[in-house]
Parts: sequence; C-alpha cells; structure tokens
Amino acid sequence: MEVSMSEAEELLALLVDHLQDGVWLLDADSAAIVEVSRSGSVQVGSRASTLLETNFCSLIEPEMTSEAWQLLLAQIPTAGSHTLAVGIRSAIGYVQAVDLTLTRDHSCGHQHERILAITRSQIPEADLSGAQRPELTGDLETLLDATLEALGEGVAILDQLGRVEKANSAFLELVDLQQSLVLDHSMFDPPWIWQSVQGDFIEIEDTPPVQALRTGKAQRLEHVQLRGNGLNRTLGDLISVEVTCEPLLGEDKTLRGAVLVLSDLTALVQSVGHREQIEATDPLTSLRSRHHITAQVDAAVRSAERNPSDPDDARVGVLHVDLDDFRSVNDTFGTAFGDEVLIAVADRLRDLTERHIEIGRVGVDEFLVVITGNDASLSFDTRLRRLAEELQRRIEQPLVVEGLELRLTASVGISRYPANASDGATLVRAADTALAASRREGRHQVRFFESSLDKRGRTGLALDRDLRLAAAQRNLQVYYQPIIDLKSGAVTGAEALVRWNHPEHGPIPPSIFIPDAEATGAISAISDMVVTTVAEDLAGWNEQSLLKAGSRIAINISATEFEQRGFVQRLAATLNNVGVLPSQLELEITETLLMRDVEVTAQRLSDLHELGFLVSLDDFGTGYSSLSHLHMLPLHTLKVDRCFVSELGDGRSQTITRAILNLAQGLGIHTVGEGVETEDQRRFLIEAGCDSVQGFLYAPPLPRLAFEKFMKNHRPVSALAV
Repeated sequence: MEVSMSEAEELLALLVDHLQDGVWLLDADSAAIVEVSRSGSVQVGSRASTLLETNFCSLIEPEMTSEAWQLLLAQIPTAGSHTLAVGIRSAIGYVQAVDLTLTRDHSCGHQHERILAITRSQIPEADLSGAQRPELTGDLETLLDATLEALGEGVAILDQLGRVEKANSAFLELVDLQQSLVLDHSMFDPPWIWQSVQGDFIEIEDTPPVQALRTGKAQRLEHVQLRGNGLNRTLGDLISVEVTCEPLLGEDKTLRGAVLVLSDLTALVQSVGHREQIEATDPLTSLRSRHHITAQVDAAVRSAERNPSDPDDARVGVLHVDLDDFRSVNDTFGTAFGDEVLIAVADRLRDLTERHIEIGRVGVDEFLVVITGNDASLSFDTRLRRLAEELQRRIEQPLVVEGLELRLTASVGISRYPANASDGATLVRAADTALAASRREGRHQVRFFESSLDKRGRTGLALDRDLRLAAAQRNLQVYYQPIIDLKSGAVTGAEALVRWNHPEHGPIPPSIFIPDAEATGAISAISDMVVTTVAEDLAGWNEQSLLKAGSRIAINISATEFEQRGFVQRLAATLNNVGVLPSQLELEITETLLMRDVEVTAQRLSDLHELGFLVSLDDFGTGYSSLSHLHMLPLHTLKVDRCFVSELGDGRSQTITRAILNLAQGLGIHTVGEGVETEDQRRFLIEAGCDSVQGFLYAPPLPRLAFEKFMKNHRPVSALAV
C-alpha cells in the first residue's frame, strides 16, 4: 500500500492519539501549540482545545524565554532531532520529568516552519542515557517511519487483509518475532497467541485488528496477554498489553488498512499494588472484576455452609445480566462509544450496592450480581425476581451518549444456593445456563435455573461450536427453491437456503440454528460460505447453459453482514473470482433491517445497485411500516410473506395481499409470492397481478444436483392454464 501525503498525515494523527507519549506540533517562530495529541493533553491535565495557541515554553520547567527557545532551535539539526531532559508542568502545578525530543517538520503545505515535539515520561531507575533518537528527514513518510521508532508503544500498520506493512522495534519486541516473520505476514502466519488475563485463549477472529478490519470501527481490548515465541522471551512466557486498533481510510473513504497499537502493561501488572487493583476492579467500569466477583460468590457459599441457621448467610443468589444485542451498538458506533455506554450502565447498577449485594463486570456486556441474606417479608425467590426486574428497569431507561439516545434491554439468568449448587463455581455456571435459556426466549427475559436446563445448555454450547466448524469447513448444504414466472411458467431463478445435517443430531431446522448464529456472531461465516457456494454453482450452470438469460439466485443477507464495512467490496470480489455477474445474484434483506437506519441502508443499496446487484425486500408487511421509504430504495423485487399467502382463504389476508401487489406495481417493483402450496393460492396471485411464486406447489428446497435435474425436466405451465 503506497502512502499518499494525506494518508500519511492521517496515519500520524491516528498514531499520536493512541500512544502514551505526548506529541506536539509547534510553530517554530512563536512556540505556539498548533496541534497536540490526547496523551499530551493528559500529561498537562488540560483539554486539547484549551492548549491550542498556548506558548509551549510556558509549560516547560524551568520556563523558557523566547530567546532560550530560539537558542534551542539552533541546536536541532536540519535533518535530525535533539533531545533534552526537562520538566513539564500540569495545570495544577505538578511537574513531571520528561525527555523532550524536537524535530524539524519540513512537510510541504505549511506557511511557517513547524517543530514536532515528543514528551516521554522518564521511568524511575531506567537508564535512558544510551537511548538513541532516530534521524528524521523532511519527507513525510520518512517522518512517519521515524516517529514510529521514537515512540515507546508497539505500532504496526496493517493493510486491508491484515498483513503488516510497517512495524516499529517496540512492536517486534512485544510480539517476540523476527521482522522477517512480521512484515508482509498476517497474524495467522505465524499465529500470534493471544489470551485474556483470566488465561482463556482469544480467537484471532475476535481480536481488535480483525474486528477493526471487518467492521470499520475502532476496537480495543483493555488487558491482553501475548505469549513469547522464544526469540527474546522464553517460549510461552506471557506479557500484558493493552490493544487498540483504528481503521485507516483512504482518500476515497474506502478501508485501506488499520493502525494497531500495543501498550506494554507488564510493569504495571508486576507492581503488587497495581496487580491487586487490576484483579479486584474492572478497569473500564470500576465495578468488581470477574476474578473478584467470582471469588465473592465462593466466599458467600462457604459462609452459608458454615452458618446454615444464620438468616444473613443462609442463602446466596447469583444474577447473570446480559445487555441484549449490545454487539450491534459496537458494530454501529464503535467500541469507544460502546465503552461510554457500558460506563453509564455500570453507574446505574452501582447504586444498588448495599450490605448484601455485590456487582461485577464479567464480560464485554455482562454483569454478575451476588446477593446474600434473607428478608423476613419476602421469599428468597421473590426477592431475586424483584432485584432482576429492578436491574432491567434501570437498564431500559433512556440513555444519552454523545448526543444519541439509546434504549437498552437486558436478559437475566438466576441461580440459588443451596437449591441449584453446592459450590461457588457451579452456582455461577447455573446462572450462565439460566441466562442462555432467557436469551432463547427473546429479549428482556428473566429465567431461574432448573436442572432440565443444564443438559440443554451443554448441548447448545456444543452445537454452537459444531456450527462454526461446519461453516468453516463448508459442511453446511445450500438448497435451492425454484422461483416460477406466473405468465410463462418458466423457472426464472431460485432462492438459496442453507441446511445443516448434524452428524449426531440429524437435520437441524434453520429456525433454530440461524437465530443462534445471529446471537453468537457465527452468521458472518455462514453468509460467506453461502455466497461462495452460490457463486461457484452459478459459474457451473453458466458453463452448462442451464439457466435462462435473466435468471438469478436470491440469497438472504443478515443484518450483521450487511452493516459491515467492506461488505459490498467483498461480495463483488467473490463473484469476480469465479466469473459470475452481479446481476445474477439477488440479495434479500428484511424489512426490519431496512428500518434500522433508512438513509444508511439506502446508500448501501445504491452502492450494490451501481455494481449491478439486484435487491429484494423479504417478508414485506411483517416488520415495521416502511411504505413511506419504498420509493427511496433501488429495489428490484418485493416478496409477499408466506403468512399472507397461507391465509388467502381469509378476506382480510386477500385485501392485504392485493394492497401489497398494487403498491409494488405502482412503483414498478417485481413481486414474488412465497409459500405457495395450493392451486387456489396460485390462481389468486395470478388474478391479483403477482409476477412470480415459489413454494411446495412447484418444488421444495432442493440440493444442487436435484435442482439441476428439476431445471432440465421442468415443463412450463403458463398463466393461461389457470
């Protein structure tokens, strides 16, 4: 990826806002602050906006005169840098010892010469006397390279495929790999081993760089452990880092790559006092950490065992709280925005803390509440349910973050000691199982643990794992249900539908595994597999001339996939790789997806339309009212939902169906009736002006070979045969 001047400037801006060293851009003549990084403003305890135009010399201790500043400038080489030890004064008068590195910035486009200043906090007892400062040139990309080396964070620049294009020495040291094994390589080759502070391995797909490239949103993990690879650290030796990754957009606003920053937390973690703080407190919300809150459950259960007759200790309840569909908040607005939402939610929950209640954060959007003791006026189960409902009430109150109003809901799973478990770990797992059951029932549910849920929960976890594996290995099957033109009776295409024949449990209906895949994030892998399979099948049918001109295959696109940055480009690339035209694919979106953000959806659909893709609106009439938005959208097809078609014997359903078909005809949109099973339904749709149909009257969803046989043997029956 060649770096243009504007892109290099953007890279610099991204870098300086994610590093701990202060980065300042100064006017050479006056020492006025032109720009300052977030970390620089933090060093002096002032907002960046209030620092602009301030004389940088006034922050230095001892304070520099204008004459001293000019003398200092004279010591900076034309193509190099100059470093000195100074103090930098905060707004409250605290003076921090820093190394100040000054470099001339000769980038074109500036009327006056500028100075790049880097303020690095001095580390006690560290020997910095031999530290080498990089030689910088006036060339902007060279300035970028030199800046990478000058800063103490590990920084890598990735292309859109996740391959490392640039990496500084600090980055190579943290990942413990030779430069030759990092540059031009992705995180998969050789694999970087990530794990959480609790010791759980983190899948590469869930790491900030992969998520940033996939969603186009900034991503962060507060505390990650990287394993040594035997270069500078012992094989398997762990170091702690904070990971941030910011997507990089090109001049045309398309995703070009990302900037990955690793901040070394080892010294912080190794400090006994800080280690205790980290282990006890969640760094984002300041609630109890996962480690601490689960220890509280253990302690509460042990206390109850010792004092079975004490009303304050006899019972323990655990409530596992999960914010419903919080993933979409992060995907839509980015993790930085999501963090602000989590902080606000935590503040609301914190007020519940009393003598018998402890609250901790145990996942990205999950909280654990521990309650002990009895209330003479209430049964313990009633008390737990009321607490769950109070938690839900607090969470669902309107929340304003960065000027946007959100309305969240939460699902809750509840377990009780001694009814559901005899130890703390089992009690927490029981609450997890109850939470999984409440999620299956929909949003905003409360579910108590029952023994029957345990087996079902274990089966669900295994199925989720098996589903991801089946998608990755392309062991899911794509079936095709023919779409028939009602006037000619010819096959004009088909709808692609995914099927899963589990090796142990047999066929599992999409109505079961698709919602679970949406909830767990596996839907993206399934969508990718379906698109690839359909494209390859289309290429084969084109060679056989099996499909008539103008035929198309419809595929369902999930909201998660549709809203990802780069989705349109990936889709076009998949078809291009096998030589299939976009016009042979019809993308089905749901009415609910359309109403999430009509303007954004309309723009994304326009992008697809310009590339030649056809778009259909599925299940029309079953979601939010979108009549006023249809004229804005480049829709090719509107599908009448099977719930209306199946009830065509009812006068009300007939009226609704006619209205939908008349609306589509008025807008020039092609129509397809779904779920046609009887001749009466077919006749009604023909008379009402429907263009095409699909359903068991003609054929069920068929595997590829059976669909090909159907196509070869099909004899058109036109509307004249009614």
